Amino acid sequence: MKLLVDCHVFDGKFQGTRTYIEGLYTHMIHHRDIDFFFAATEEKKLKRIFGEADNIHYIHLNHEGSINRLLFDFPKLIKQNDIDYAHYQYISPIVKNCKEIVTIHDLLFLDYPQYFPWLYRVKNKYLFQRSAKRADVLLTVSNFSRDEIVRHFGICKDRIHITYNSILPVSENVNDINLKDLYGLDKYILTVSRIEPRKNHLNLLRTFVELKLYDKDYKLVLVGSKDLDYQDFFNYLDRLSDKIKEKILFLQVPFNELVALYKNASLFVFPSFGEGFGIPPIEAIAYGCPLLCSNATAMAEFGLPEEICFNPKDLEEMKRKMLIQLNTPVAISSYEKFVLEKYDWQRIADGYYDILQNEQKK
Repeated sequence: MKLLVDCHVFDGKFQGTRTYIEGLYTHMIHHRDIDFFFAATEEKKLKRIFGEADNIHYIHLNHEGSINRLLFDFPKLIKQNDIDYAHYQYISPIVKNCKEIVTIHDLLFLDYPQYFPWLYRVKNKYLFQRSAKRADVLLTVSNFSRDEIVRHFGICKDRIHITYNSILPVSENVNDINLKDLYGLDKYILTVSRIEPRKNHLNLLRTFVELKLYDKDYKLVLVGSKDLDYQDFFNYLDRLSDKIKEKILFLQVPFNELVALYKNASLFVFPSFGEGFGIPPIEAIAYGCPLLCSNATAMAEFGLPEEICFNPKDLEEMKRKMLIQLNTPVAISSYEKFVLEKYDWQRIADGYYDILQNEQKK
């Protein structure tokens, strides 16, 4: 089998689909019966991740824009390399000239339209649905997302295969990272995600302020890029005193520092209203960080105890459980084995390989 993988997400800012592709295919490339063709504009980045082998090939994308990439690059590359299958995230090209694998990670723009622009919703509903219905192999990352694809697109549940997400390995010694020297951190509450309305940072910030955790020497650390349109959050932040503001840190860090932040946090909180999967809570569990997690959408599938889960719309529950977790944290060690065995890249990749083998036999 000749399998082309659309890796254009490696050319831009880090995002969850990059974790998915990297985790899935670093555990697939040992299958010598498949020739892998990884496509991006910056092939050197891909080589550092997937390495070199006889069955690994890197091909150059000429266009960074999605329209030209889908209209011109992929049809041409598929024909030139005699590709059998091509794997896309969300959207496949207009012209279909090989069998297609499509992963629809979520349909949150349909479930939570208030958080997405009108044009984005209209355009992507058409493109995602067309790609999903046309796919020879249709994948998603959780039971929640599968059910939403069935509900919104009318696709038979049996057609949709689940390939979960997991965490990426740590390649550097994070124990040598001194967070106090770098960021002045000692006691802190951590959250990781893009700062936007759907992620519910406002309720987390309100909880931190209303519990007066800043007076207990805690800092609030928010790791992720800012969506400056999140006016409710930034307006609330602007009204705070300088004393409180100096206890709130906005960071964007390399992966080894992120792991160090998980390992040393007093508590990790993930307050999101909705996720197609939700990788950060799994990272927190893997790195032994006390956890408080939203129980909405896909996060309900993690199988976490009720004591460390909360309704993201219920500010009082969030405040109450945060205090409990800071004072007498619930041990997650008994859940760690279950969660990390379920969300294990090798296990996920083996299941994906079986899906492809069964597809070839049709």
